[in-house]
Amino acid sequence: MRNIWVVFAKESIDNLRDRRSLFLALIYPVIGALLLGLLVSFVGGMFRGQSDSALFLHVAGADEAPELMAHLTLEGVAIRPAPVNPQRAVRTGLADAVLVVPNGHADEFADQRPAPLNMVVNATRLSTVIKVSRVVEILRNFSRDVGQKRLRDHGINPDVASPLEIRSINVGRSRNLAGFFLNMLPPFIIFTIFVGGVYLAIDTTSGERERGSLEPLLANPVARWQFMLGKALATFLFTLTAVVVQLLAFKIMFEVIAAGEYGIKLNPDISAFISVALICLPLIGFAVALQIIVATVSRSYKETQTYLGLLPLLPSLPGMILVFVPIKAQIWMMMIPTFGQILLIGRLMRQEPPIWMHIAVSVTATSLVTAILLYGAAYLYNRDRMIFGG
Repeated sequence: MRNIWVVFAKESIDNLRDRRSLFLALIYPVIGALLLGLLVSFVGGMFRGQSDSALFLHVAGADEAPELMAHLTLEGVAIRPAPVNPQRAVRTGLADAVLVVPNGHADEFADQRPAPLNMVVNATRLSTVIKVSRVVEILRNFSRDVGQKRLRDHGINPDVASPLEIRSINVGRSRNLAGFFLNMLPPFIIFTIFVGGVYLAIDTTSGERERGSLEPLLANPVARWQFMLGKALATFLFTLTAVVVQLLAFKIMFEVIAAGEYGIKLNPDISAFISVALICLPLIGFAVALQIIVATVSRSYKETQTYLGLLPLLPSLPGMILVFVPIKAQIWMMMIPTFGQILLIGRLMRQEPPIWMHIAVSVTATSLVTAILLYGAAYLYNRDRMIFGG
């Protein structure tokens, strides 16, 4: 064990002098939290700003619907003349939306028949979607009020036209935009796990091979698997440091956002972040073992950089997909390293009750795969070809 700790201390101290290693371990994780915080602030501020600001609506054919225009004005909507070509104006961004009242609307409305309205929008703009949703809600309320008045004029109780009273009960802990943004945390964390110590893994194998210091190092009377394990532990430490720094940055970010009235009211407590860190431990070992193997079989420093530069994208991709397409976690999914952790991290960040069987299966499966990979790395270190790469 003493030999392992000597190698571990040597690699850790050497890489503390490496600015790239320190940047990935201390600075990069904070950048991820800052980017997410800015995104949350921007989107939350946009929703709040749109809900508080005055509404301006371009209307074509306003003379066809005087009652509707009066209702919109009463609701605080400022009516403006529509451009000559509404569709082109909306497409090019000259107008957020245009309400088009077709010819004959007044006759249809007077005859108590469905009177059409056309809303020209560009749904690719978030600000437009928010604004249009407010206008559509006002239009629906007007339609409902007019319909109920017509029923009362005919001596019919308006409740007859509403056979169902539908109420939406949200049982999720995330009652607003927070749930969506919390689902973004797993891919950030997974990416950091596969990047946090990557330069150390490259430098301690491919780097030393190209500098010519690997061969005399391995000539020492120390088992090669001990060299490998010492280097792996140093890489593990740097990766764990990066993950902890990122989790602290996320916690601080959510504290600031929750206190800033950006529409984000959910703030995971510190126990959720501690649980995430513990769940990530086997996955960090898995990532380190993969990095050591790739660095061992690669023929050059540049080749190792290429492979390990692409490696983080593969485990992070499922997390990005799950942000938009959530799935129900099943026990067999926990047996897949990175995928199981993505589901568990998302559940913990949303502060949903943990499923201990899922956690146990995920930790056991990832730890077993990590042990197999480390055994494979030790085997590769024992080959003479390891000194020359390939």
